[in-house]
Parts: sequence; C-alpha cells; structure tokens
Amino acid sequence: MRVGVGYSDNPDTLAAGTQAARDALTQAGLEGCDLVLLFSTARHDPQVLRQAVAAVVGPGARIVGGWAVGTLTNRCLGYAGDQVGLAAFALDAVECQLIAEGDLAEGETLVGERIGQRLAALGTGHESPVLLFYDTVNRTNGRMSMLMATPLLTGIERSLGYLPALVGAGLTGDMVGTPTWQWTGEGIAERHALALLFSAGVRMDSIIMHGCQPCTGYYTVTKADAQTILEIDGRPALEVIGSILGDAIAPEDFGFFVTLGVNMGDKWGDFDESAYVNRMCLKIDRKRGGLVMFEPDMVEGTQFQVMHRSVNMDYISPRIESLFAGLDGRTPVFAFYIDCAGRAAGFAGIDAEDAAVVQRVVGERVPLLGIYSGVEVGSVLGRPRALDWTGVFCLFST
Repeated sequence: MRVGVGYSDNPDTLAAGTQAARDALTQAGLEGCDLVLLFSTARHDPQVLRQAVAAVVGPGARIVGGWAVGTLTNRCLGYAGDQVGLAAFALDAVECQLIAEGDLAEGETLVGERIGQRLAALGTGHESPVLLFYDTVNRTNGRMSMLMATPLLTGIERSLGYLPALVGAGLTGDMVGTPTWQWTGEGIAERHALALLFSAGVRMDSIIMHGCQPCTGYYTVTKADAQTILEIDGRPALEVIGSILGDAIAPEDFGFFVTLGVNMGDKWGDFDESAYVNRMCLKIDRKRGGLVMFEPDMVEGTQFQVMHRSVNMDYISPRIESLFAGLDGRTPVFAFYIDCAGRAAGFAGIDAEDAAVVQRVVGERVPLLGIYSGVEVGSVLGRPRALDWTGVFCLFST
C-alpha cells in the first residue's frame, strides 16, 4: 500500500482540489490511485471539489470523506478557512471495502445495525481495522440537533456481536452546524455513516490523547433524559455544576466549556487519562435545569468527575513514539490524526497547537493526514467509544 497526502487553502474550489490531489500523487510517486480520503471545510462546493480531485486521480478511484472544521498534513495545518486535505492510496495487494449507509436522522442505532450486518458479511474480525466517518449535523426538522456516535456504535455491536478495531470521527464543516456534505465513494450525500474496512494485511494501531484532568471528586447522575442530565446527586444538574464553578462562568456559557469525565478504570487508583471517557456539554436546558451533552450515555447511575481542560504537549511525543516502537518489524505507511476542533488553539484560547506537535513527532516518516472533528471515536481500555475534547492518532502498517 502506497500513500501520499496533499493540502490546499486556496479559496477557489477547483484549484484547491486540483492542487491537493496532484501533491498527493506526486508524494507517493503515483499517476493515479484506488482510494482517496478527502476532507474540506464548509466553504467549498462539494460537487466541484469532488470533480476536481477525480479529474486528477482518475475515474476509478473511490472518493470518501466529508466536511471538517480543518485539515492538516505533515507540513501544513489550518482550520476555519478554506482548507482541503486528502490522502491518495494505491492499495496494491491490500483490499479496502466501503460501506455507506444513509438515513442517520431516522435513527443512528438502525444505521449502525445495517453497518454491522454488512461488516459481518465481509468477515470482519475483532482486530480488523475500520475507519468510521459520520455526519454529526441534523437539520431535517428545521433546527440544528446532533447525530450521535454512541447509538451508532451500539447498533454495529448489536449486529456484529462485538466492535472491531474501530476509530472514527463525527464530521462537521464549521463550528456553527452548517449541514455536512460527505463523499460516499460514488457521489455526495448528507446524514450518512461511512465505514472503510481494510484487509488482514493492514494493521491499525491507535492511541487517544485527552488533555483533561479531574478537578473534583465523584458525582452521580440521578436523573437523565436521553442526552440531557437533569439531576446530579438528587439536585438539579445546573445547580450542582453552578455551585462547583461559582461565579467563574455563567450557566449560559456552559456549552462547549463544561466537561465531565467518566473513569472506566480503577476509580481510586492513580490518575490514568487513557481510562477516561470525557463528555462535553453542548448547551443547557434552562427550563428543566439540565445539561445537554454531546452523547446520550450519561444515564442514571453514571459516576463522573468535573474535568479541567488542558492539553499537555509533553506527553504527545512519547505516546506516538510508542506506536512506532511497537510495530514489530512491520512497515509504517500512513498516519491519520483526528483532533477535536475545540482543542485548536484558536478555539481553545491556548498558545500552542497539539496538532503541530503531532506533525513534529511524525516528521517525514510516513504521510500524515489529519482533520478537526466534531466528535472522535477511539479505543478506551480496548473498546471503541465516542469521545469529546480528544485527539485520536492512528498508525497504519503493512
């Protein structure tokens, strides 16, 4: 498997797609390719961009991906502008199966079940590498609501019987919930889930990098309705979180700020960031005194801690180096980084980009493509889970 990556921030969609595709083929020494992972911000026309890329890579290439808040490669990084990033794959002896299922707005669990059925029919095993990309934006009822990864994963597991070695991203083209366009292999669509299954000759190792630490003891959700936490320890959720934060932040600003962490490991052992699933507040429900979360899994009985958000740049390098060191003679061919858009320096109000650290660590060892996502899916204690405020780094080897 040979891979090259390309990038452009040209506001002209035709020029941007052409440039990024040509650069990717040049890097890989290819004249055409079999598969393209394509991502761009919402500023680009999805049909024009697809046509521009297809004109360069050839009509036989499947173009898969969608809108993202930003993209990055080994040397380029940008978000909230005109960024286009792509990876061109010559699969050679490797096989890659594409599954595209629509109608996410009708029920994420049902879509997940259909994906699971198709994965099962393809002989997917526990260690089979799968990339999952899904639309996070639903405006079918006239207002913006979130499409969620947790029920999507539940559906996959229900049909397949387990979850394979799966990582992925919830796609959105900007931070204001513009409807998301996706490239589905043969065309463009909205509200789809896309799964790429690589054959047994490919291994995908991954790590997660949260950047959060607990700043309180444990609290318990005592009442919830879908993705809304209504009560904590028997009191209104807004009241409890407000008492913890004091006057530091108004309840109207809890959205995209308040982050709750669920420790999936030893609750009384030393802090282990890799054992946490972090959940970010989307907005508040003032009428019911609740916190509306990005996912619906903080159900009654869930124990959590309030998290302090930070990004520790010092531990990114050793985490990534551990993947390269553990290849056991295999050849690394491609790196993919999924970074929560909220962690970008311009949105997080910090001075450094964690993605820039990833770029420095990877260097030129393998082609690197990254995206800024709405939701991340990565493995916590061996199980794929929906994550917030997280970076997921994947290393593909053959």
